[in-house]
Amino acid sequence: MTGGHRCWLAVLSVLATVGLVGCSSGTPVGESRLPPRPSELRLDQVDPCALLTREQFRQLGVRAGERAEDSDGLGSIACQWRNFPKEPDIHYLARLIVKRGADYALDSTTPTQVVTIDGFSAVQTTSPDGSPNDHCLLLVDVAQGQSLWVQWMTTSPDYPGLTHELACQQARDAGRLMLSNLRELSR
Repeated sequence: MTGGHRCWLAVLSVLATVGLVGCSSGTPVGESRLPPRPSELRLDQVDPCALLTREQFRQLGVRAGERAEDSDGLGSIACQWRNFPKEPDIHYLARLIVKRGADYALDSTTPTQVVTIDGFSAVQTTSPDGSPNDHCLLLVDVAQGQSLWVQWMTTSPDYPGLTHELACQQARDAGRLMLSNLRELSR
């Protein structure tokens, strides 16, 4: 198995065990528990690897993205950008979830925080199966019943100044770039 495939497997295992549960919150169907979004950015027919331009992924210090089909059992497509084989390793992931809105993440088994990224609400959380310092998950409320999953992670325990807040800042910065590009793709 190549390093790239092992890396994808590590990322997918974190994602599969994120601890986001599908419990009903009592919110009527079609209504979100998150603040209103500034616009609706549908994810249907979007290539997840188009969410970062060549200049942007170079700016983030990673290589061209690799696409994955059905990355979560919901049929969601994803793209991962990473700096392999450089150390410390870093990974950015964009997953286009077209069958579930971001508010479902409010029922996560891990602590959540609602943050705003370029006017869009996002549920910021982490996986229950690892240190919150080495990754951050954002589920951005981009459209009714759809969410953009943005993730930053490292598997390098010696990453300088590594904290959950640093991981989330990296994810929020990438999320801003992705939202800007998604707006352009939606025109």
